[in-house]
Amino acid sequence: MQHISIYDYLLLPLYLALFYILVKRRSLRFDDVELRKIFLVAFGLRMLGSIGYSLMVQYYYGYGDAFTYYEGGNFIIDQVKDNIGNIKYLFAPASELQRVYSLEFGSSGGVNGYIAADSSAAIMKASAMISILSFNRFLITSLFLGLFSFAGQWKLFQVFNDINKYRNQKLLAFAVLYTPAIWFWSSGLLKESICLGGLGFIINILYNSIVKKKGSPVNWVVLALLVYIVYVIKSYIIAILFVSIFFTVLFIFFQKIKIVLLRVVFTLLSLLILYFSLSLSDFSEQISELAEESVMQIETFQKNYQSVQTQDESSRAGFEMSTITPTFGGMLLKSPAVIFTCLFRPFVWESRKLIILLSSLESTLLLLTVLFLLVKTRIFGFFRIVFSDPYVFFSFTLSILFATIIGFTTFNFGTMTRYKIMLLPFFYFMLVAIYTKVLEKKMPAAS
Repeated sequence: MQHISIYDYLLLPLYLALFYILVKRRSLRFDDVELRKIFLVAFGLRMLGSIGYSLMVQYYYGYGDAFTYYEGGNFIIDQVKDNIGNIKYLFAPASELQRVYSLEFGSSGGVNGYIAADSSAAIMKASAMISILSFNRFLITSLFLGLFSFAGQWKLFQVFNDINKYRNQKLLAFAVLYTPAIWFWSSGLLKESICLGGLGFIINILYNSIVKKKGSPVNWVVLALLVYIVYVIKSYIIAILFVSIFFTVLFIFFQKIKIVLLRVVFTLLSLLILYFSLSLSDFSEQISELAEESVMQIETFQKNYQSVQTQDESSRAGFEMSTITPTFGGMLLKSPAVIFTCLFRPFVWESRKLIILLSSLESTLLLLTVLFLLVKTRIFGFFRIVFSDPYVFFSFTLSILFATIIGFTTFNFGTMTRYKIMLLPFFYFMLVAIYTKVLEKKMPAAS
């Protein structure tokens, strides 16, 4: 189905010019000329990602989640056009939207399987609301999502830059802002665009409020709203974020305790609290939701490309992996393999499609970077830095938790590449921070 029309292309330069003017004016607030350049380049890449992803799903794949969310948004818009009272559907639960959709299109409608989930329905609602500003054009709607994602990621970069004391600023920008996977897969009408942008704003508000002591009532209201939005779309992100914060706080207090016995008792009590907190929450359901979403992605792929799959084995991009056991013991036993898979695969020889090949090149570069730092720090020094700096520890913990859960629940390299962009900024920051300490020879001596 054609979702990009001549009107999209006519409006595209106008919106790009408008966004550029707004971003350019914003950049003038930075006294650092280099920071201005980084800001504008990052914006340009994000807009390129929005356009590139939209063109890819339209002319290369011919289908995609973005189209499904767009069609769902159009359904909501049509309901409001028919009756202004139907604006209530913008705030209605997914079950109600599915009921109305089924009455009109039946259970076989293409959007039906997605609109039933609160997470997907949230993106459809976002698409419907953005349509007011985008003249309901698919390409322009994608630009708005890319702009939000860029803004949130810039806020995250500012936090990392401040923590690293503005050292290796260009390197940090290349790692966190310029990495193709990040700006490409978080630029379209996708869950990742809202979640990555939202996560960036959340981290920024928490850092400025707690660490920099610059909080305000408005910031806390915005924080609560963003946490709720990201939770609805991908609840496991919020679970991982707060578990990582919990471990970091535990880590800080642990460092202050000098008596070994008290350290042991404190650690055991904290882990028990965490265990029972997760047990009483819907953590297992959150993990199951991610696994189901991954399966849905695979089923959609197979449905749309069944003939290609039959005729051409080279189009396959999946791999075998054990299903997740949502217990600490089950995850612990299999976590090393899935963490490695999430972070450093696909390998180049596993690439049978152009998009997977590009991903494999990034993964290979990341693996080589990690190996370089491990050699440079004689391995032990690497982990000494991780377990001596609370910010590096937080980034490490969050990255590993993300990699574990994504690795256990995702069975397709293409899908995994998209999902793991949530962890990549934090993992890259960790590597830059370690590299900075190595350069300045402030690294704790390796034994």
